[in-house]
Amino acid sequence: MKKISLIAMAILCSVAFSNCAAKKPVKKAEPAPAVQQESDTKRQIRELKDKQELDRIKAEMRRDSIARARQEALDQIRHDQAIAAAAASGTEISIPCIEMSFDDDTYFRDLGIGRVSGNNKQSARRDAVKAAKDMIKARLGEFVQGVTSNYFNSYAGSTASDDVQRKMEDKLNGVVEHMLNDADHECEKSIVDPKGNLEWYYVVRIPKSELKKQMTDAISADEKLNIDFNEFKMQKFMDEKMDSMLEAKKNAGY
Repeated sequence: MKKISLIAMAILCSVAFSNCAAKKPVKKAEPAPAVQQESDTKRQIRELKDKQELDRIKAEMRRDSIARARQEALDQIRHDQAIAAAAASGTEISIPCIEMSFDDDTYFRDLGIGRVSGNNKQSARRDAVKAAKDMIKARLGEFVQGVTSNYFNSYAGSTASDDVQRKMEDKLNGVVEHMLNDADHECEKSIVDPKGNLEWYYVVRIPKSELKKQMTDAISADEKLNIDFNEFKMQKFMDEKMDSMLEAKKNAGY
């Protein structure tokens, strides 16, 4: 009996071993569809939030643009109303630097204004400086012409030709150009108008005593003019012309 039991056990073990060997290797489990679905959901939520944030930013930009346009329109209305009210009441509208642009016994002065859209300060200042120098150059050209004409008509007489007079004018205009290159300024201010445009105000000045000195020195040193130059007479005509120009500017209200 014992022998039969041992044989039966051996047979059972052999069968069990064969069954184990016949089994196939176990594959790794595929990710559950629920996990993939969860990842897609998160992505969709993130994209939705991004779109909502973008829509919010665009809405704020539209509101800011509308508010800015409305404010600019209100500013322009107030500006126009202020000018109309000032004109109706006879109130003078203040201009920056205007009070410092008048001639006096010491200086020739002129005001230049530069206007640009936006905030280009360099361009606005350059235009203002150029305008001021162009204005004072034109007036000093009148000064030179008046002085040389008076000098030759009253002193030089028939001893000097028209060509000599023109050469003297060229010499004196050259002095003006030189002084304008190094000219100082009396006043410089900038403002932004209600439309957001930049306005630059610049007053250039030329000292009268230095102008007379440099002009008389230039003529005295130029032997090509071939004239018997009288410095005292020239300075006298310069003073007279400066006085008449000062009076004319006062009478014009500036």
